[in-house]
Amino acid sequence: MFQRREQLSLLSKAGHIFWPRMGWRRTLSYFWHRLQRIPGTPSSIAAGFACGTAISMTPFYGTHIVTAGLLAWAIRGNIFAAVLGAQLANPWTAPPLWFGAYYMGAWMAGLDLADHPPNFIAMFKGLTESTLNLDGAMFRNRVWPIFWPMVVGSIPMGIVAGVVSYFALLPVLKTVQERRLARRTRKREDTVPMPPAGVDV
Repeated sequence: MFQRREQLSLLSKAGHIFWPRMGWRRTLSYFWHRLQRIPGTPSSIAAGFACGTAISMTPFYGTHIVTAGLLAWAIRGNIFAAVLGAQLANPWTAPPLWFGAYYMGAWMAGLDLADHPPNFIAMFKGLTESTLNLDGAMFRNRVWPIFWPMVVGSIPMGIVAGVVSYFALLPVLKTVQERRLARRTRKREDTVPMPPAGVDV
């Protein structure tokens, strides 16, 4: 009933992942409006969004939304805000996050960084194949040398991203909700009927 008249090709659908049909400016505006309209206190919304941004730093792609939602639930943050925060990891931001997490983890573990850059595509492909086939040898040889530094490095990155996003978003949400409440109060006052002349209130 609500489907498109002309179905998009697979190539067009893939292109919209990297470049949204409505443009990045309208897409970001859409997410901001969605975030403002999530029911809840500013603290719970900011906490949920912080959970999403923190989890998006980790290399556990495919589980970000579920993990962010569980973390938000555990700390009584807003789960819907956590889902939005998890969108920070997308096709545009993922490669810098991969390199950041890997080199941060390698530096923390004292690994030699003079070798050639890691092949993330081969690593994620090996992760998928080894998981589906329950191939421990493939996981140890092709995945683990790159994956474990990414996990280690994503921990401090996630903590910083979560703390920064929480304290940056909290005052903004408070201001937005206070202005919305003030507008509703003024609207109610404007709609209150005036008493007839000569009637004491």
